[in-house]
Amino acid sequence: MIIQSQLEINKQPDIVIDLIKSENNLEKFHPFCKKNTVIKWDQENSEDIVIYHSGKQYLRKFTEWNENGYKLEIFEDRKLADITWQVKDSKNKSIIKITAKPYLPYKYNFINVIVFNIYVKYVLQSYLNSVVKGLKYYLESNKTVLHNQFGKHIWYS
Repeated sequence: MIIQSQLEINKQPDIVIDLIKSENNLEKFHPFCKKNTVIKWDQENSEDIVIYHSGKQYLRKFTEWNENGYKLEIFEDRKLADITWQVKDSKNKSIIKITAKPYLPYKYNFINVIVFNIYVKYVLQSYLNSVVKGLKYYLESNKTVLHNQFGKHIWYS
């Protein structure tokens, strides 16, 4: 159960990578992020907290840091997801791809599969699409993304 979103950005990959690897980066381009507070910023040992406009709060623990992006885990009261941010070169432009592997809480796998296919994959896809649009908008316009700029989200607005 994996969801992905990708988008071409009219900036060179090193510019995109520098932004996504910078402290508090979500405050610039994430349309549902109210605050992005760093606990520790040290590549794959980095940790931060994302506070959404809805009031939800998640801990992000980075697990891998490489030249093209990074991997992280998201926690609330349990591990919620594994996330990968990857930037690829595309003729002096970039392709940003975010991959999410959610961990649903149900005891029986068939329930997780049903809930994922009926609900979670659509809501999570919408979320990831808004995040990559925000990244593109910020990098191409040099303007901070507004709250709900690409539409409201049922979990995070």
